[in-house]
Amino acid sequence: MKVSHELPLKLMHYSDKWNDYEYCLPHLVDKYDQYRTHFQVARLNKRFIMMDNGLFEGVTHTTKDLLSKINLIRPNIFIVPDAWNDANATLVNAKSWILNHKPKLPEGTHLMAVLQGKTLTELITSYQTLVDMGYKHIAFNHSSIAYQDMFKDKESSLPEDKKILNYQMFGRMELIRKLVETNTIVKSVYHHLLGCSLPQEFMAYKDWDFIKSVDTSNPILVGADGNRYQENGLTYKPKEKLEYYFEKDLSSKIEDIIFNVNKFKQFIK
Repeated sequence: MKVSHELPLKLMHYSDKWNDYEYCLPHLVDKYDQYRTHFQVARLNKRFIMMDNGLFEGVTHTTKDLLSKINLIRPNIFIVPDAWNDANATLVNAKSWILNHKPKLPEGTHLMAVLQGKTLTELITSYQTLVDMGYKHIAFNHSSIAYQDMFKDKESSLPEDKKILNYQMFGRMELIRKLVETNTIVKSVYHHLLGCSLPQEFMAYKDWDFIKSVDTSNPILVGADGNRYQENGLTYKPKEKLEYYFEKDLSSKIEDIIFNVNKFKQFIK
């Protein structure tokens, strides 16, 4: 499984060393010259690039803006706009992009769709629909409401915030297991894991070679908090997103960050 950690501006020079590929957040391309240049150089160096659509960061891009960023960066994969927990809206977007915008993409750029839905059944049905549409790249998000619903009746003495993290982790694992169990999974499809709630989740995917990649800033954010992964992972998720640290100097936390980056590599092997 290939891994990419979204990095703050002052740590982006570590990307070649820490990351197997580049993960681009389009709303930062215009905001920071250094960020834009990093990905333009990565393209010249033939680095594999995946471009997000901004949903998790709370950014809504116009289609025109996204197409402009795609043509500027020329990613190998672009994640088409999706809608939190809304299977219908996500599938409508996915169909529109593959019919109306795919012909406008740079040569070598592929579209990836994200599974969204409120129930396990919706997620599985959405997967089948995306395959029927012709999608060869599909992502599993890390925080679907469906994951929590799968485990809502499970007894636990954990506080509510830690329960949710466990439900998200086990929920995505259960979704993928169900796709395998029902022979719904198409192993020739490129499958991607979007983000993580708890890093120990990725130990579960070692035998599923149809999962090709993951992106997460979790090791960076945990290190920025001054914390390190334990042997079995974590029991919490950092409150801050990457953008909180984006312009900060994290040199005093670099040893913790490097420790977590290396530990994460162990989790996915």
